[in-house]
Amino acid sequence: MKRYTLMSLMPYISIAVIAVFLYMIFRSKTGTGSSSSTNKNRYQTIDDEFNAKKKAKQEQIDRILEKINAKGVDSLSKQEKALLDEYSNSK
Repeated sequence: MKRYTLMSLMPYISIAVIAVFLYMIFRSKTGTGSSSSTNKNRYQTIDDEFNAKKKAKQEQIDRILEKINAKGVDSLSKQEKALLDEYSNSK
């Protein structure tokens, strides 16, 4: 059985490090990374954009209702009350 020393593996390690580095560079340039902030604002269709906005608004309303449940209506800010009023009038 052949034993490998660190010096004999250095070329392979170097190639692997370079490959990972190149992958990271090209991945960030093409915008396929999940951490890209520009991808969050891109939608496939108008329906996707509508659904994303509707979901965000529903999450805001849910947060406000949870706050009312925990602390009461008096704990809401003016903006939260206005958003809740706007939402209740739109349905």
